[in-house]
Amino acid sequence: MKRIFVKFFGFSGTERQALDLVFRLSESRDVVYSAWTAQTAEAIEAPDVLIIDGDSWEAVLALANPAHDGIKLIWIGDEAPAQAWRVFPAPVKWSAVLEAMDEAFGLLPLLSLPEPQASLPMDLDLAHDEDLDVVFDEVDATEPLPLEPGVLPLAGRRVLVVDPGRDDRLYLRAKLAAAGLHEVDEAATGTEALILLNTHAYLLATVDLGLTDMDPWQLIKAVDNTRPAIAHMFVTGTAPAWQQGLRARFSGAQVYLKKPLHPGQLKKLLRNI
Repeated sequence: MKRIFVKFFGFSGTERQALDLVFRLSESRDVVYSAWTAQTAEAIEAPDVLIIDGDSWEAVLALANPAHDGIKLIWIGDEAPAQAWRVFPAPVKWSAVLEAMDEAFGLLPLLSLPEPQASLPMDLDLAHDEDLDVVFDEVDATEPLPLEPGVLPLAGRRVLVVDPGRDDRLYLRAKLAAAGLHEVDEAATGTEALILLNTHAYLLATVDLGLTDMDPWQLIKAVDNTRPAIAHMFVTGTAPAWQQGLRARFSGAQVYLKKPLHPGQLKKLLRNI
């Protein structure tokens, strides 16, 4: 028997009951659909399918999580993201969803599935920046994580600034100097940054999402994986998108800073390093 693990976000209680019934009905087949749980995660690296209620606040977190990249995504509702594998209108019709999954995994369709009642959509509330510990605009509700002892050499006060814009690098260098951080290495490209990461130990790294020679998120991942560990990482960018702020947090950064950088916000962040 082969199990296909499904992780779902949002949906009303009625819809979840219908989905649970679908899972139980599949137990009689050679290939079984099962809900992805925290216990499952201990044994299996990732689910096979994500089913997301586009009207739920949980959709925000699910889309921002880089661990979900590359997993088949079924989106229920309007305004589906570009990476969606299948899109279905709300209220959800589980028989159609299961037919798509059966087709993808080469299975015979489940028969006589009950249809749930219409869902009770929840508003997608993006106003709670403080709850998510993410900086979206000019209001700073985020403090950097405390510096862990032994992460860097005792004298390590070096900073890496990665930004394709010369003026932006100079601005950051000036603000860093005002905060007492005078050892600053600059990189205009991701390639230059990788060389510096392999050469020096850093207390702080700032990475701008405007890099063009490589995927900036790959560089952010490299910064997060650097050993000895870099205690602080800021991500900068021109877009105020909540998805970028959440993804920055998931990727190991303490904060996402929207350009043009707010002087007071930056000063407060640097004061705590």
